[in-house]
Amino acid sequence: MAEFLLVTVTLFWGGTFPLVKEAIADLPVMAFLWVRFLLAALLLLLFAGRGILTLGWKGVGRGILLGTLLFLGYLFQTWGLAQTTSTNTGFLTGLNVVWVPLLAGPLLHKSPAFGAKIGVSLALVGLFMLTWQPSWSVNPGDAMVLVCSLFVALHILGLDALTEGFDGRALTFVQVATMAIWSLLGSLAYEPVTWPRSWPSELVIALVITAIFATVYAFWVMTSFQRLTTPTRAALIYTLEPVFAAFFSILLLSEQLPPLAWFGGGMIIFGMVIAELLPAPQPAASQAEPAVVLPPEQ
Repeated sequence: MAEFLLVTVTLFWGGTFPLVKEAIADLPVMAFLWVRFLLAALLLLLFAGRGILTLGWKGVGRGILLGTLLFLGYLFQTWGLAQTTSTNTGFLTGLNVVWVPLLAGPLLHKSPAFGAKIGVSLALVGLFMLTWQPSWSVNPGDAMVLVCSLFVALHILGLDALTEGFDGRALTFVQVATMAIWSLLGSLAYEPVTWPRSWPSELVIALVITAIFATVYAFWVMTSFQRLTTPTRAALIYTLEPVFAAFFSILLLSEQLPPLAWFGGGMIIFGMVIAELLPAPQPAASQAEPAVVLPPEQ
């Protein structure tokens, strides 16, 4: 169930691509982000309630750290996108699926299973096929997006290591509020506009959907349930985002997807299946750890 909920997160993330593409036509990216995350933070505040008081300084600090990691991912992705193609950005951001198993060993002492290694390799090939074009090249913007993929991977690992024992909704609120603050500061520093001059229907719809489903729901699921699976499997699930993005772009914007890209999406799904069919060896019954049970409020 935890992994299924993570799949729904990628569904909402992928579905917002065509909506946001139209919404930010006349609004800088960082300005859109801080308004989106501010709305999401206000909504989360209603759900988190007194749970925020249970976090303590330790929980608040962890939420700020996780929110900062995710914001840095958005920041370097945005800077890189201004200097490279969207094809390169999509492929290089997807490299977090490689960073996660490589970093999980030294940081969390969780070595990936054999099936997960194969799944990561297949997903990486699939990401390349999904986003590849003959004009693929290397420039400074690519290096920035590569840094973005590292911060995304660190956020995935951070969710696995830092969220247990804390109220998921409250911790999600701290993360999103942190992202709203950093996005506002970034917009004030680098963009000429920090607040929409008009409110067309495309912008309003995009803000509502991204704030509620792609932020409030998505980050609550990630914070509350990602720790019930492994970081490598979570990273594999997140590679479904460009697959759903391609599907909704075709459905809503009538964009065309070449056969090679369809094959790449199939490779990503196949990588997930392989990772599920070849799980990590289970410890002996006498040494197995007790199952994780969520508290009633989650």
